[in-house]
Amino acid sequence: MMLLKVAWKNIWRNKVRSFVVITALALGLWAGVFAGAFVKGMMQSKVEALVHTEISHMQIHEPGFRDEYQGTYVIENNDAVVQSLQQDERVEAVSERLISMGMLQSARKTSALRLVGVNPELEKKVSNLHEMLVEGSYFESKVKRPIVLSQKTAEEYDIKMGSKVVFTMQDIHGDMKSAVYKVVGIYQTSNNMYDKMTAFVPFALMQKMYDLDQGSHEIAVWLGDHENAEPVAAEYSEKFKELEVLPWLDLSLGLRMMTSAIDIYLYVIVGIILVALLFVVLNTMLMAVLERTREIGMLMAIGMDKARVFRMIMYETIFMSMVGVPIGLFISWLSVTVFGQTGIDLSAAEYENLGYASIIYPRMDSQSYVVVAIMVLVMAFVASLYPAIKALRLKPVEAIRKV
Repeated sequence: MMLLKVAWKNIWRNKVRSFVVITALALGLWAGVFAGAFVKGMMQSKVEALVHTEISHMQIHEPGFRDEYQGTYVIENNDAVVQSLQQDERVEAVSERLISMGMLQSARKTSALRLVGVNPELEKKVSNLHEMLVEGSYFESKVKRPIVLSQKTAEEYDIKMGSKVVFTMQDIHGDMKSAVYKVVGIYQTSNNMYDKMTAFVPFALMQKMYDLDQGSHEIAVWLGDHENAEPVAAEYSEKFKELEVLPWLDLSLGLRMMTSAIDIYLYVIVGIILVALLFVVLNTMLMAVLERTREIGMLMAIGMDKARVFRMIMYETIFMSMVGVPIGLFISWLSVTVFGQTGIDLSAAEYENLGYASIIYPRMDSQSYVVVAIMVLVMAFVASLYPAIKALRLKPVEAIRKV
């Protein structure tokens, strides 16, 4: 107990030096945690946007359809698949889609676009795209041939509400077909790449375009929980072996790797900062030992053994860490909480072009705070080893003569 009191008093003998170390620990910890929370928030927002807006929890296709979106890859037993899904208690909603890669033409521009035929009422249960409208409605008008497209597409094609566009595609027989659609809604998501290539029309209109009476290209499934996607997909993959059944983790390139790497990014960022802090603490404690060479020599001369000298130096470093870490964690928690609610606007950086949201909400779970705090304490312990060992090597007689 006496050694603890001595170590505590020692760190306040040079207040400026101790303040610098504590501040460095607090700010370094804050920088690492906040940077990690920012990256975590950015990645999780992308995952949420992909699942809720673009792909849902699970999708079912004919094998090979997703390679080139060829209209001939039709799920012929779609009714049986949908009925089976609707009877599953884990499934909250099911929506069928017809998809075609074709050419969209306006008075200004002609370019490739993916047109998706949906049942509006069912689609609302597996996707929140209807909540992303910036103008118009989600097929609520009585227009004969309505189309909903993105703000990005509207700008590039010089299209406004009520404008007419022509979509040309191949039906299932390989014949070219064209139809005129009227813009009834304009949406905007956080993913410019998705917006640029995707538009929607009613399912029945796509059936006519394809000359198709039965079947669909894609069955989107919404589950009660993200975690159920993989086991449910595996189960239905066994049940319908002739079809491709994929969970949301496998529906977007790199999504599985991204989700598994979210926490790793945090620890890598904090680890890099802690390595820099390690040298700050090591240098400071080494200076403290060298400045007190004569004092430590006298303590050893009057009977303090090397083990106690070693523990005293270790305690001093740990005490400074115990002061700096709570301060750093509090600042980190406060920053993450505040910006987690207000968000950080990065519109100027144009992250939408990379598929990320323009407003990032940092996120951090309580377990990560604990892990980071332990990492800092371990770093402090490692940083104090060399100064403590340096103190052990002092010879009392020589140390006392040190000026």
